[in-house]
Amino acid sequence: MMRLTTSWRPHQVCLRPLSPQAGHEVALKAWAQWCEQNAGSTCELALSGHWLITCAAPREQALAQWDHYLGLSAIALEQAWVLRSVQKPTLNLSCAAPRALMEGIQKIAREHSVKLQWVGPWWARDAQRWLTALGKAPASSGDEQTLQALEPGLNTHLTVGLDDQGKRCLRQVWAEASDEAGPSNAVVPTQARTEQTRLDISADTSLAPWPNPGSSTWQSGWADELDFAGPRVRTALWSWALLILGVAACMAVAEQAQEAAVAQAEAQAMLHRLERAQHQQTMARAAPRAASAAGPAARQKLDEAATRQAAQVAQWLAYPWSAVIGRVEQSALQERAVLTGFSLDISSLGAAKLDVRPPVRLQAALRDDASALRWVAAHGEGAQMLGRSALSTPFEAMTGHYGLRAEATWPAGATP
Repeated sequence: MMRLTTSWRPHQVCLRPLSPQAGHEVALKAWAQWCEQNAGSTCELALSGHWLITCAAPREQALAQWDHYLGLSAIALEQAWVLRSVQKPTLNLSCAAPRALMEGIQKIAREHSVKLQWVGPWWARDAQRWLTALGKAPASSGDEQTLQALEPGLNTHLTVGLDDQGKRCLRQVWAEASDEAGPSNAVVPTQARTEQTRLDISADTSLAPWPNPGSSTWQSGWADELDFAGPRVRTALWSWALLILGVAACMAVAEQAQEAAVAQAEAQAMLHRLERAQHQQTMARAAPRAASAAGPAARQKLDEAATRQAAQVAQWLAYPWSAVIGRVEQSALQERAVLTGFSLDISSLGAAKLDVRPPVRLQAALRDDASALRWVAAHGEGAQMLGRSALSTPFEAMTGHYGLRAEATWPAGATP
């Protein structure tokens, strides 16, 4: 119930160290207490800049700078840090958090069934709003503009300038230590082209609610890519529509497969009957016949009828039934028809004429009257429409809306 309640409005909390030199234990203990009190909920966790290393450069350049200035090789960084990068035409930003801290946060969250929807720098969303607002304003001068992200003991600066094409881009990100007392309520004078965002949390607090007044109108963007627990995968609305279409298609295919299985069973039963008739004819010809009181003309007439019937049975046994079924399937595929019925009347096999063609009875679901007529005509000579009516349960498939049922007959063996 807690997960459902917070799925649309997740809890927002901020985690920070009590001092830059402190380890992760105190912060993880505070996080464990919060998870225990809010078990089963959804949470967005903001991280203090004290734990992060940041560079306004693509991943490869950031690795080179951290190796040069901090002595962190690419292998060491991969083993001990979690790296996330944003690479846009006017924004290149790389940020890393300690792997031990992230593994501890995720382990505690799993133990209390807390879903981490986003874990990233606390200033990332404010920076995204600021950069978006700057991007909409005209670039009238080449002066740099700076966003100061203030938190207890640390100031993070993000500087924006103009690139070679005259477009604003993120030029530099750096952090510097500040007063450990935390943000004060006094108004701090700023330069004309400097803005500030503040993390209102006291210096002696490790975990507190994250003051994010714009969360209700938050628009996803590059800040979501700085997710150390993700990256977060957002479900698009069209994916639900695709899922519904997929389910409908599966239902239609399942119905078609069931009808095909019934048709196959009927075809096998017909084949068994034909094989049995052939066997009976063979046994009848091999068995000794008793003397008959009838004259030579009667015996000749009986022998001719038996021979004609045996020839007809042999003719239909040798007929390429796979080609008939293939023709039916090809006609259905041509007009996107969904076959729902297939039967073959072999009662006429006992007729005297050898050229009698048993009728094939077909049923299919179609999209409209025009496609129904074309479907019948595609079977060739002798095909007739027996009737058409609306489906009791119309359905949607990838090929369109199916609301019509048509029934047709076709003499097997007719030339297409």
